[in-house]
Amino acid sequence: MALSVLMVYEPVESTRDKQSYWRSYISFYEKFWDGAATPQSSWYGSEYEEFRESLSEQLGMSKSEIEDCFFMKDEEGKYYLVPVGSKVNLNLFSAENFVPLEWFLMYEGEEKKYFYTHTGFGAIHHDAIYYNARVETALGRLDENIADIDKALEHSGGDMLSDTLRDIREGAVNVRDWLGGFDPGGFILLNYGEICSHIEPDSMRNEDSVSELKAVLKLAAEGKSEEARISLTMLLSKWEEINRAATGARPGASTTLQ
Repeated sequence: MALSVLMVYEPVESTRDKQSYWRSYISFYEKFWDGAATPQSSWYGSEYEEFRESLSEQLGMSKSEIEDCFFMKDEEGKYYLVPVGSKVNLNLFSAENFVPLEWFLMYEGEEKKYFYTHTGFGAIHHDAIYYNARVETALGRLDENIADIDKALEHSGGDMLSDTLRDIREGAVNVRDWLGGFDPGGFILLNYGEICSHIEPDSMRNEDSVSELKAVLKLAAEGKSEEARISLTMLLSKWEEINRAATGARPGASTTLQ
């Protein structure tokens, strides 16, 4: 099973009664590890236990009370975090073996970035693709794209294109409702995560489903249904292939896309 994940990073200030704890955690983590805690952070040997032991001593609390987070800071040095480790985490939204198409609606193609692993002698390896946008910006894009889908559906009939657009619209509304519960000043990060281990390295550099889906919606909204259908078929075929690689399914087997 390979997971892709949406992660909402909220301003430290919005954590209210835990704000002091998280500021202390982040400050200590940066000194201990000389960097931020990200989904690609790695611990070797007993480093994590040593960190927790040192942190518990620093804060005067038992290791069992320690809570962890991923964190980042913006260009102004303001911190944002995602609590991790609890069984129920409202800041995380995951999917198995593919990336739901509606997730791409929150981003622009040029916002694509990579998590990297240093492999020695200055070499780096593209670990995973990710996109990041302000929550407020993502919500605005969802509204715009939902409106575009509604316009597109006026030009399409009961076929694969219209059925898929309706599925994407439903998913987009669900994501918008979920995202609307967070601070609009936070960030929403789409991490392809483990999915990237099932994408060829050359294909990963060329992966641009964000722009490809936008092109489909533009064509459909303009009434160019046949062109939109062809572009959508290509996009779905790509993700069906990735899904098969992630699940080990045979070519031609049904998938769980959408």
